[in-house]
Parts: sequence; C-alpha cells; structure tokens
Amino acid sequence: MSIESNWCSCTKCHTGYGWKDDEFDFKNMENIDCLICHDTTGTYGKKKKNNCGFPNDSVNLMKVAQQVGLPTRSNCGSCHWYGGGGDNVKHGDMSSALADPDRVQDFHMDGLGFTCQECHTTRKHRIAGRSTTSAVSEGTVTCLDCHEKTPHDPSSQLLSSLNDHCDAIACQTCHIPKYAKAVKTVMLWDWSQSGQEDKMLIETEKMVKQLSKKKGLLIKEKALKPSYEWYNGQHRRYLKGDPVDMDGVTDMNLPNGGIYDPQARITPYKLMTGIEPADLKNGYLIVPQLFGEGGYFMDFDWYQAAENGMKAAGLDFSGRIRFVETRMHWRLNHEIAPANEALSCLDCHHPDGVMDFKALGYEGDPAVTGGRDTLEP
Repeated sequence: MSIESNWCSCTKCHTGYGWKDDEFDFKNMENIDCLICHDTTGTYGKKKKNNCGFPNDSVNLMKVAQQVGLPTRSNCGSCHWYGGGGDNVKHGDMSSALADPDRVQDFHMDGLGFTCQECHTTRKHRIAGRSTTSAVSEGTVTCLDCHEKTPHDPSSQLLSSLNDHCDAIACQTCHIPKYAKAVKTVMLWDWSQSGQEDKMLIETEKMVKQLSKKKGLLIKEKALKPSYEWYNGQHRRYLKGDPVDMDGVTDMNLPNGGIYDPQARITPYKLMTGIEPADLKNGYLIVPQLFGEGGYFMDFDWYQAAENGMKAAGLDFSGRIRFVETRMHWRLNHEIAPANEALSCLDCHHPDGVMDFKALGYEGDPAVTGGRDTLEP
C-alpha cells in the first residue's frame, strides 16, 4: 500500500539498516546494507519481518563478511522476486524460477548464462534500470544495448519483414509470448474481502483463488498472455493524494505513448487489478497502517489503520471509507523465450490473434489496413 507507517516491514527490501521512520539518513554510509547484494553463502537474504532492514539474529555475520563476492541472480532475487509478500506476486516475469531457469523459462539466463548485471550494468553502485511503478532510474536498459535496431536476417524475406516491425513493436512483445511460466502471479488483489478466515476457494495447476484474512481475495495465475499498450519510455504515476475514480478504474501507472507517438512501441504488460480503500469524502486512496500495534494485520480495523496511516502520510482522513478499483501495469522484460517460441505472424495477424489492433488505434489489422505511418492524426 505504502511505506509510510509500514517502514519496518517495507525496508526489509528497500534496503538499509534502521529505516524506521521518515527521518532515515540516506547520506550515512553506515546505513547501507552491502551484504544483501554481496553475500555468497545464501544465508543472509531472508531477513526477519518488521526488523527495519536488520538481518536475522541467526546469521553468522563474520562468515558472511568473509565470503563476499559479485552478486548472483539470487542476491537480486532475494528482494525483487518476493516483492508484495510472496514469490512473483508483483512483476509476473520475476520469480524464484530465475535462480536456475531452463532455456524455455529464460533464454538469456540459461542459454547464455546471464546474471542480472549483464543487462543492469553498474557504475559506482548505480544500477541501470527504470522502474515501472516509481520514478526511479539510474540508467535505461533496452534490448538495443546489445542487439541492433533491425536484428533479423535481412536476406530472408520473412525475417526482413520483421525488421520493419521494429519501428512499432518492442522486442519483448514477440519474444515474451507468455509470462508467469513457472510461478503463479497475482492478477486480482481485493482488499475489501479481508478480515474473513483463510480459505482456499479454487486450486488448479494454472490458477489459485483464495481468501486471506490479512490480504483479502487473491487470484493467482500462470502461463498468461500479456496485455499490450503503447509505451514511449515513461509512465503517468498515481501520487499520494491524487484523485481516484470512485465509480470506475484508477490507473496507478498508465504507460505514456500512443499510435501517433514516434517514440512509442507496442509493449507487453501484466495488468493487475486491485480493490483498495479510498477516502470517500476526500476522493483519494487511503494509506493504511498494516503492521504493528494499530495496524490492520493486527486489529483488522480499517478505520484505525486508515487513521494511523494517513497521519503518517500527512493526509486528512474523513473517517469515511469506500473501496475502489485500481489497475497497475507491470512491464514485462524477463522470461525471454527461445526464438522458435516467439510469436509468429498468425499469432497477431489472425482474427483470433493476441493483438487487439483497434484498441491500439489501428483501423484494423495493419497488415490489411496499413501501418501507423499511413494514418493521419
């Protein structure tokens, strides 16, 4: 929901020692947790909950410090795979399966043996990457860092035509035909149904529907087809205190771009639906306290949780709560498939294809009606 009033839980991953309130000193080098990235023993990463970023008491810090090394995928994954309180909850394409994937799971990480820093290059501890969900960037990572703008064999008529697609389609669109291949990801998180006893409603190989007393109704799925949006490298993010659509859907991080934007490419996303508490009178999302005394997970009282959380967030709470629908776009970049499993022509250019061309702004299938270069704004 928000780090404010929930610091000591969130800062398990938003790494640093002792980040317990809004007075944390980011300039103090002693607050930097070096071992979370450089531990090679595999004993350090699973930190204790609600401990403000400090390691578990059981960790042999001397042993860990004497065996530091370059980060592995598991170092990065100790936080990035488990954001949101579980394996692959948030991203959809980042799970514990990437610790040792096969070629089908992720070609770069198995077929080529890539570590995370092969793409997320680092200079002076600034790690390249652009967040989908927050305005954080220490350098952009794109496929063009390694691949040419027209990467397909021009001597082949078919592959040459794919090069023409690169002006309008992101590489990931064809090369991530499915996501959440091995580990289910949350597609619906309905907080309004929390407070009920834990109960498994449906459990199959591909889908889980369950009630969690703490978190509400959760639907998790795997082996999913992406949704597609125009994206020009930026998102419009919901900020604390922004108005919400009380009767419709509020986008938390809608991609920027459109069919007439020459910088935009059709890009694959996981779309995650949330049902979240909002302040009915003030018309914005509530920042609730979840953890600790007075937190929702202890008392299951939304009004007390809202009062405490909004005070920490510096927002007025009217005392009136209504649950509203939100939507979050999680851009897909991992779980790259081998070339022979990428989307083929008919996967898109077919009446039942994966691409809704009219929703993207085309008159119809651009193979028939023409590409965006033929359209008039």
